[in-house]
Amino acid sequence: MPDTCNYTHSNAIETVEMAPATKRFKYQINADDLNRIEAEKRRTGKGSRGLLHAMHHAYPPELSADMIDNWMSGRTKKAYWEHVHWVLERYAILPTKNTAAV
Repeated sequence: MPDTCNYTHSNAIETVEMAPATKRFKYQINADDLNRIEAEKRRTGKGSRGLLHAMHHAYPPELSADMIDNWMSGRTKKAYWEHVHWVLERYAILPTKNTAAV
């Protein structure tokens, strides 16, 4: 029998160095952001579900209407900045609701 064993070397699992993933930090939602979102909801007449439904093809996959509602109620204090920014941008795009027809 030989002194070295090739079997252990042939079944060795190569370790691959993985690139470090970019860590996403949560943003502390401030009162100004919440006030702006609330003002936009009143201006447009659209709630969080209406906003996401109107933009169904373009909203971030991790964002949900429940998340936005949790921000507004104070149950959630932190969120990804891109989500808060996306909500504020999309509300700004929507037209003002027509209150004369009511």
